[in-house]
Amino acid sequence: MEEIPLTIMINPKVKRIDGVGTSIEYEACASVPEVIGKVRRDKKVFLEYYTENGIKVQKIVDGFFARLVQHECDHLDGICFLEKVEGKFATKKMVKKFKLKEK
Repeated sequence: MEEIPLTIMINPKVKRIDGVGTSIEYEACASVPEVIGKVRRDKKVFLEYYTENGIKVQKIVDGFFARLVQHECDHLDGICFLEKVEGKFATKKMVKKFKLKEK
């Protein structure tokens, strides 16, 4: 997993980028301990937010950071990843025991 620096984002907004595509990967959340599921997310998104100093930041993010930002912005919109899971849920113990992988 890539290293992501601690970043304070005020009023973050994520916008889809046409033609980028999606990926389905396991997600988990501290709000729902031990439960995971496969969630489809955009591979790359346009991110806009303000820093604690009021500076507007606009950039394109991809990979794990793009997935993380989409997950956290969903929370701000009152959406839990459980609402986006495709297929069945699993527990972290099941994934480890059966060595489940993304398809």
